[in-house]
Amino acid sequence: MYGMLRGSLTAKSPRSQQQLPRLEPPDKPKVFKTIQKHLKLPLTGLREVGSGYNAFTEFESDVEKLLTQKTTNTLTSIGLEARLPPKIRAQRSVVCRQVDSWIGGKSVDELKQKITHRNPHLETRVIIKFSQYTHVFKIEFATINMASHALQHGILCEHVKIAPSQIQQEKFIDILICF
Repeated sequence: MYGMLRGSLTAKSPRSQQQLPRLEPPDKPKVFKTIQKHLKLPLTGLREVGSGYNAFTEFESDVEKLLTQKTTNTLTSIGLEARLPPKIRAQRSVVCRQVDSWIGGKSVDELKQKITHRNPHLETRVIIKFSQYTHVFKIEFATINMASHALQHGILCEHVKIAPSQIQQEKFIDILICF
């Protein structure tokens, strides 16, 4: 059994011109019941944090289930939203280095379109460019498996292949702040 943090549920607060008070999250039994009964996703625990909960699951694959459209809609109905933990986000992300400036010089939207067109099996969520560096950018994929595939086989972009040797897994470093 894994005892690690697997997903975060945070209560939504409405946005407007005025500062509104945070909403109180639903009680634990309601969250457990909703996720187990309606979504068939057993949680091993919930820990209260701020205006929401950290959700614990047995397997990392269950985190993916917390982020599906059905789950998002169900959680929204009880005043919660699922957020991806930083560790899982890093596992889904790769950094492409030493990329030709012809590819790296394209806009984020163009890059996303070119990568999706040439690699239909890879769903890119976010592409982040680093200010003036045209030879480096980061890609966040929809799943950890897609990131692993890119690391092993490379990525085609337009008529250029970004080789596995140019792709690196994003590193996550958990920092413990002591006062």
